Amino acid sequence: MDNQIPIRNVGAVPIGPGSQDEGDMVLDYMKMPGAMHTYDMPILPEAEDVQSCPQAVAVLEQLQHALDHYEVDQPSSRFSIKSLPAPDLSLLNNLLGEGEVSIRIEGTEAYQIQETVMAGVWRVRSWIGEELSSDVIEVADIPAAVRELSFSQAEPLTPKLASLPTNLLNAPSVLVEIAEVSEKYSQDKTPIPHVINLSLLPFSPEDHGCLTYFTGTGPVTMLSRGYGNCRITATNVENLWRVQYYNSTDQLILDTLEIVDIPAVGCAAPEDLEDSAERLHEIRDVLV
Repeated sequence: MDNQIPIRNVGAVPIGPGSQDEGDMVLDYMKMPGAMHTYDMPILPEAEDVQSCPQAVAVLEQLQHALDHYEVDQPSSRFSIKSLPAPDLSLLNNLLGEGEVSIRIEGTEAYQIQETVMAGVWRVRSWIGEELSSDVIEVADIPAAVRELSFSQAEPLTPKLASLPTNLLNAPSVLVEIAEVSEKYSQDKTPIPHVINLSLLPFSPEDHGCLTYFTGTGPVTMLSRGYGNCRITATNVENLWRVQYYNSTDQLILDTLEIVDIPAVGCAAPEDLEDSAERLHEIRDVLV
């Protein structure tokens, strides 16, 4: 029996270099994130400047002790710097700089929180009206105010589902899933994070509007800058976050909902805190 596979005569079909010319057609694809924020050693002050700022040096010593002993999920360490003299405060500002994550919390007491160049070391400032009420440096995977206030305005979602519009695609099923998982997450002793990828679902503008209306917007907004930007927004549903990833041209490339205490992308990891402790040791070795 002849087991050879017959080969079709391709005739004059071109092959080889240049055979795939598509004329004026151009390959068009979405740009992925490009720029990446990296750690740079801060410009260290002269020895005389350090000696003239003993309170700043004392804060750095406290900060070092906190970083050396902190463990994720443990209570944070906080150091008030509101009453520091201007030269000491300026020295700390120059040494700590600004890192990847910034956080805003709205409310009667409004917060502006900025991660420093050392991950897990946060500058936490709050205002009541126009008056600065607190200014602290905090060592934590995420500042305590974020955990305490993210869902301070949360409302049950399930009772609202009876009034869902009927002219929608996937918003109703997503909202039902959110209600069920959110309630279960709050009751579990060891809850497992749950992610819903909206980018993979057919979602009309009406679906997005309905989802936003029923889940609401909470008081906490975070921006994490690594490759591109990640915008993290608390909702009015317990433990539900809207996590949106943008590339370097600010195009939305991934749109998700996360049911979790705090999305991991906004938190400092244990290894980040260990690196920060080592970096501060290096800085203090030079300064002191």
